[in-house]
Amino acid sequence: MNRVLSAVLLFFASLPFGNVFATQWNLAKEKDGIKIFTAKLPDQAFKAVRVECLIAARPEQLLALLLDINNNHEWVYKTKSSRRLKTISPTELIYYAQMESPWPFSNRDIIAHLKVSRQSDKVIIIDSKAKPDYIPQEEDVVRIQSSKAQWTLTSLQENMIKVEYVIQFDPGGNIPPWLINLFVSDGPMISFLKMKERVNLAEYKNAKLEI
Repeated sequence: MNRVLSAVLLFFASLPFGNVFATQWNLAKEKDGIKIFTAKLPDQAFKAVRVECLIAARPEQLLALLLDINNNHEWVYKTKSSRRLKTISPTELIYYAQMESPWPFSNRDIIAHLKVSRQSDKVIIIDSKAKPDYIPQEEDVVRIQSSKAQWTLTSLQENMIKVEYVIQFDPGGNIPPWLINLFVSDGPMISFLKMKERVNLAEYKNAKLEI
């Protein structure tokens, strides 16, 4: 039971969704060029997570994948369902996602406001922040009240991107912080490994997006 429980709960560190800063990051896991760091922030029960990796793709490819909300379940760890709630512009939206949890814990859901902006010719920023009151909460599902995340995509050369992803979140409910913190690097690793494969599918490879 502990093995199954820990694997499922770790999804909450892989939510593809703010800007989190920490004074000291510790390398928690590394595989296939993906590095997962964690940090304990002041006055926060749950650790912040940072992911760094290189991806062989164009920035538009990765953006197309990240903005393809309805198919998040194909690669984001333990996503049960996700959908767009509002399209503000081609680079800004509000979406809903629900994540599976094992008994005795309730499923979690999140509403997030995601916005893409260009910082320079080579750097694109994607910010995401929870909007918990945007739609009514479903019965028997715990709404995530606090989540801030940021993607930084830096073009290094043709078809090569440096990706940095940082998140601070609180899954809410009765999940103890020590349990989440103990295994918090597993969910992001699984998601990023799948993302590196999926980004080169035909539906994303020729994507174009003006920012």
